[in-house]
Amino acid sequence: MWLLTVLLLWVPVDGQVDPTKAGITLQPPWVSVFQEETVTLQCVGPRVPGNSATLWFLNGTATPTSTPSYSIASASDRDSGEYRCRTGLSVLSDPVQLEVRRDWLLLQVSSRVVMEGEPLALRCHAWKNKQVYNVFYYQNGKVIKSFNRNSDLTIPKTNINHNGIYHCSGMGRNRYTSAGVSVTVKELFPAPVLKASVTSPLLEGNLVTLSCETKLLRQRPGLQLSFAFYMGSKTLQGRNTSSEYQILAARSEDSGLYWCEAPSKHNSVSK
Repeated sequence: MWLLTVLLLWVPVDGQVDPTKAGITLQPPWVSVFQEETVTLQCVGPRVPGNSATLWFLNGTATPTSTPSYSIASASDRDSGEYRCRTGLSVLSDPVQLEVRRDWLLLQVSSRVVMEGEPLALRCHAWKNKQVYNVFYYQNGKVIKSFNRNSDLTIPKTNINHNGIYHCSGMGRNRYTSAGVSVTVKELFPAPVLKASVTSPLLEGNLVTLSCETKLLRQRPGLQLSFAFYMGSKTLQGRNTSSEYQILAARSEDSGLYWCEAPSKHNSVSK
């Protein structure tokens, strides 16, 4: 008889953008701004050659703007809302929620909704770019980073533990605290499970099939897992598109701890 044990691992995958869907980028790259500040939204997507016509929507209503760039010279309350765009050869973009506020201190984030593995940038921004010192960043009420002089905070690769409410505080003439901002990290796939399919009773010479099982929650062109199988520190099967590995004739020396992983090119997500 021999022993088979299973280990759950994190599986990496690269997120890719649907090439038929338009996307919106912001300059500066923040989804909340102060009144009177300038912001430009850019619609990125496939176009008919020689035709840059772009459709822009604000809160579901078409706007007069038909250029790839949507410029706001002096932001006001009426510019707050949900923006979407479409190019000549694309489908409608995902919404981007722009918020225009009038406070003394504003926590700016690069996006309120991110996919696992994507970066998240945060900025503690004062009205009229006034100097702020002794800056603290918080997640769900707990300090996650502090700076003597104001500085942006970047999370290079987000995971579901980065869900939550973020805010910041800083010292000007007084101690100021920003409003909270909700950030949602969407899971690409659940943690995988290594399963074994064996005949019973398990005897030497029997076939054993190992399956590294997980399910992509977001199907997109080019989004694919590759798999590798190990026994202890020994590689049984390197990166491969197959999620199964077979032991054709089990022997006593096959007893051990088995585990699997699905590495990605950039290791953007690990489970």
